Amino acid sequence: MKRLLIFCMVFIFACCKEDKQAFLQKSTTMSAQAKGVTEAVTDDWIWAGNQATNKIEIYDPGVEDWNSSTALKWSWKPEAAKGYSQYALDNWGLPTDFKVRTVNVWGGNHLVASCSNGLVTIASYPGGIKKWAYNLGFNPHGVELLPNGNIAVAATDKDSVLLFASSVGTDNLAHAAIRLNKAHAVLYDPVEHILWATGNDFVMAMQVGGTDAAPTLTEIPERRGRLNTTSSANPYGHDLSRDLNDPNILWVSTNGGVYRFDKTTKAFTDAPNLLNKTFVKGISRQQSGLFVLTRPDSEKTTELPDPVTSPTWCTRYVDIYSSDGYFQYYRTKNGAKFYKAKIFRTPY
Repeated sequence: MKRLLIFCMVFIFACCKEDKQAFLQKSTTMSAQAKGVTEAVTDDWIWAGNQATNKIEIYDPGVEDWNSSTALKWSWKPEAAKGYSQYALDNWGLPTDFKVRTVNVWGGNHLVASCSNGLVTIASYPGGIKKWAYNLGFNPHGVELLPNGNIAVAATDKDSVLLFASSVGTDNLAHAAIRLNKAHAVLYDPVEHILWATGNDFVMAMQVGGTDAAPTLTEIPERRGRLNTTSSANPYGHDLSRDLNDPNILWVSTNGGVYRFDKTTKAFTDAPNLLNKTFVKGISRQQSGLFVLTRPDSEKTTELPDPVTSPTWCTRYVDIYSSDGYFQYYRTKNGAKFYKAKIFRTPY
């Protein structure tokens, strides 16, 4: 009887202990999910414009050490062997933006890229063979490839968004233009089939018209949103990206902060908690809710190992934040000078 009593007490204690552990484990899991720190296996790779190598580089964020060969999935820059002339090569440097899109009429995926030295280009992906290239001669900061193969460019120093008829000829320079002060980012909207851009003062929507060979751009004035001006810093928009879980939301970064832009109401809402940082050069959001952010090391108050001091707009670190705006971890590579890093995906 005594043995039976002891056995029962041990059994009850063990069950209570297991229940307590299960409760704690469940609570921890729920807390982690509530904070959005769970990295989904379906999350995208991250591309970065490395101004130290002058290459576009794509990394697996699931690999902690980006110095490892397993982390780097692809890298590219224009080369003579890929069909680029010496003139094009001379005008490639300090990459600023990069996207890969599917162009069905060309039979598959193609990349667009821009750089501060002036070259904007289209090439096959992943082969990197030149399809179209042009030296703007002035500091373009953003590019997008439309479904028909035409390239849109945020021509920063020309205060314009340009749309080239690249779909109809390798060297075709016919284009449409629309004014946007210090245009910095351009993004195609697959839901509404319009083009969005951000510049010094506004987020602007544009209707693409005309033909493939003679495109037009017309602002949709009722969709214009004025960037936040409550900060002492000039608004100066830097980046623009979609929220993969809400087609009505765009994420916008400026000198003054990071904002959630509602396309319908044109309202800007501060990014949550510590995500709302100044001078963010690149902002995007994974399907899991995690944010990918790049900000110059010169702007950071916390001293990190081996920060980039020159050029002052670059960073050694790609920072990951939870869905509710708290820092989770970073990825870094020795000697890198990342200007912008964002999630890498082919769909618009």
